[in-house]
Amino acid sequence: MEVKPQLGLQLHTVDILKVDFNSSKSYDKKSQINFDLTANVFYPEKEGKRFKIIMQVVLESEKFFHLEVLAIGEFQYGSDITDEVKAAFVNTNAPAIMFPYVRSFITTFTANLGMATGPVIIPTQFFKGKLDELPEEYITED
Repeated sequence: MEVKPQLGLQLHTVDILKVDFNSSKSYDKKSQINFDLTANVFYPEKEGKRFKIIMQVVLESEKFFHLEVLAIGEFQYGSDITDEVKAAFVNTNAPAIMFPYVRSFITTFTANLGMATGPVIIPTQFFKGKLDELPEEYITED
């Protein structure tokens, strides 16, 4: 039996770069929480088969709190993949792999806020469609 090499997608890191939280009073659990998620892709010119997913999550309950989280996931795909497989990796698989890390961070963060929010558990997300690509000028490497 011949074993074929896998066309893999590797997650290297998920870094939380920004957390912005404001609260005016303790959250009333009857109040609705608005959820917004934006994911974009960035292809660093010098890094060949690597790419980054930039994910921004905003949770807000009017009159109670506002939470914004910005995360970057660094990925690498294997060699010899077709453009179709690469597009699936970048637009669907990578955000789906990264999101549970961001989701877990938000749940832990909000649980540690006590009565300001209580633990916020974001529902599972499904990713489909093409992610917008960010230009080189958008990302600055320090």
